[in-house]
Amino acid sequence: MTIGGKKISLTTQVFVAMILGSIAGLVGGKTMTQFGFIGDVWLNCIKMIVVPMVLCTIVTGIISQDSLSSLRRVSARIIAYYVVTTVLACIVGIIVATVLQPGKFANFAGMASQQIKGNADITFAGFVKGLFSTNIIDTFAKGNIVQTLVIAILLGIAILRIKDPERKATMKRCFDGFSSMVFSLIGMVMDVSPIGIFFLMANSFGKYGAGIFTSMAVLVGTYYASCLVHVLVVYGGFLMIFKPHMNPFSFIAKSADVWVYTMSTCSSIATIPVNIKTAKEKFGISENISGFTVPLGSQMNTDGSVLLYACVILFIAQMVGQTMSLAQLVHIIFISTILSMGGAGIPGSGIVKLMVVVQSAGLPIEVVGVIAAFYRLFDMGTTTNNCLGDLVGTIIVGKAEEKYTEKEAA
Repeated sequence: MTIGGKKISLTTQVFVAMILGSIAGLVGGKTMTQFGFIGDVWLNCIKMIVVPMVLCTIVTGIISQDSLSSLRRVSARIIAYYVVTTVLACIVGIIVATVLQPGKFANFAGMASQQIKGNADITFAGFVKGLFSTNIIDTFAKGNIVQTLVIAILLGIAILRIKDPERKATMKRCFDGFSSMVFSLIGMVMDVSPIGIFFLMANSFGKYGAGIFTSMAVLVGTYYASCLVHVLVVYGGFLMIFKPHMNPFSFIAKSADVWVYTMSTCSSIATIPVNIKTAKEKFGISENISGFTVPLGSQMNTDGSVLLYACVILFIAQMVGQTMSLAQLVHIIFISTILSMGGAGIPGSGIVKLMVVVQSAGLPIEVVGVIAAFYRLFDMGTTTNNCLGDLVGTIIVGKAEEKYTEKEAA
């Protein structure tokens, strides 16, 4: 889009669409909810390309590595980063909620709860079995992203193991070509994203009205405070340690394309191409790295979710006057970390996993039903934190690989 001969960036268009959509929803009320299907159509277009996008980005990210040893090195670094930041996220959430004491100011009068659907019986054995598909076509048809991720990793490793250089090169060209087509399709969908986002925001504000800001203000405020602390302290600390001269405020400014997009779409999957593009254009990270670490992070890195688990548990405990012991807090950290990294295929997994964590802490789960009715408010922060974490991990691993390559060359 151009105005007065100047091209308006997609980020600006999305931001303006968010504001105008919010205003339209508040002014138009229920009328605007009748046009919510337009935003749903746009989301459906994104969902349509999720499976081929994850498959292509992971496979091309793996086969672009020099060797299996290079893949193991990158995998070990990014997985270690994701696990450590997830544990730290739970600790940050507990500390912030303990300091702010949101549960002491809570008032749920007049708020309707929402029935939680889905099976909360999540076991380690079930989680591991659920990673592996029994039918590739069925996995793709159902849109099971976790299984698609595992399939893509296995395919990528299989291609790297091909002994015949000519056949290996042929497979690489096939996936490179297919990847180019998929990202061209993504570009088409992204071009109309301001329209989709306008109607999504109008529908949300038309449905909930101004009360969307006030009903859960205390808990929402605490949660977003913990998100901010995590970005500045944890992500900022990692950047200053592993990438000198990169302060957290500079990172936030350069990553604007990512967090503006996540705040409006609430979709880690939809943000994958934006994250990869930002890593390349703003931080100089090769797509060979980001094409592997970002899609992997969209399924494995759930710092934002863990922050929410910690805040909600302390919130409920404070409401009912229950003091959490050190042993209970350690238990919460362990359960939240393990649970957050699985169960993406479970219906309503975000709320279901939150319910499991609250229940495991011995706290009443009724409040989780109330939170479910307003989950989009939290989902904006959850997705944003997750995707920024993916980007930070990608930067760190990318720069580490650059140093390793330089050292090997020397």
